[in-house]
Amino acid sequence: MLSVAARRHLGTFRLDVAFATEHARVVLFGPSGAGKSLTLQCVAGFITPDSGRIAVGDGVLFDSDRHLNVPPWQRRVGMVLQAYTLLPHLTVGENVAYGLGPIWRDRRRVRAETLLAVVGLAGYADHLPAQLSGGQRQRVALAQALASEPRLLVLDEPFSAVDAPVRERLRRDLLGLVDTFQVPLIFVTHDFGEAYLLGQTIVIVAAGRAIQIGPPAEVARHPRTATVARLVGATNILEGEVVQAAAGRLTLRAGNLIVRTSNGSRAAGRRAAFSFRPEDVRIIPAGPDVPAARVTGVLPRNGPATVLLTLGDLTLEASVPHPPPHVGSSVGVEVADGAAQVLEGDGAQAIE
Repeated sequence: MLSVAARRHLGTFRLDVAFATEHARVVLFGPSGAGKSLTLQCVAGFITPDSGRIAVGDGVLFDSDRHLNVPPWQRRVGMVLQAYTLLPHLTVGENVAYGLGPIWRDRRRVRAETLLAVVGLAGYADHLPAQLSGGQRQRVALAQALASEPRLLVLDEPFSAVDAPVRERLRRDLLGLVDTFQVPLIFVTHDFGEAYLLGQTIVIVAAGRAIQIGPPAEVARHPRTATVARLVGATNILEGEVVQAAAGRLTLRAGNLIVRTSNGSRAAGRRAAFSFRPEDVRIIPAGPDVPAARVTGVLPRNGPATVLLTLGDLTLEASVPHPPPHVGSSVGVEVADGAAQVLEGDGAQAIE
């Protein structure tokens, strides 16, 4: 069980993040400046919240009501940062063993070499950090964080400085390490694909607050607000009129576009903000019941192409298989039944 509630006022920024989960892998996801790294620093003990409670399993690290604040060096939190924290004058093995207390004195070398083998760097103990690639240095940082048998790993965008193929391998390796060492993880990223891959629980953080918490698939398919919808890639965020409401499902009209939702409690005649993902937009032949849109742009991808569409006053994105339609062509558009998600609270202002 991981439970974090941290409130801290820093100048004009106010952090007020709270989440709890039984899952071992938690990802804090959101834009830069949202408060993700600040939350990690509160968990690790480098910043003391004004109030709140932080616990890992049965161990309470911070509790303002009990005036309890475990010092960082006693929290057993292993931390990996985006910037490599290796000491350049120490060997790789010495870096991994750095910080191990007297209990490890007779086993420091063995412990370091064992962990280096686990992260795929067997035989590198006597190398210097300057002799390693960026991906290798980040593997050393992971081994260093695991050296003292932490009760929790916290990683602050650790793979953003390496190229895509290395990043993919490091992600897979990280999942294996978490399973091998049975250590819970808090991972910070602003890449939703990375968050989706690594997280069992995703915490969406924006403006210092946790605004949605849940499994990756649930958050991706059912964003609650326009802010969350935009962050998780539901780029089609519109406002329309409810033309029918029955059994928890709504039919909405935005311009010439008709969509049906899988949720919603608005009454007919009311306005509602809603979103849907590009992959939920289907390009089909236009007809009497199928509105026509003009293709205004095509963005090629390794997989499905992103097609930009203009439908009256609406601008939409569709994710379609190859070959995509040509720019300037006219196509019919429909949104998969039940794919649209009614958004709470934001209204039209959040769409802008």
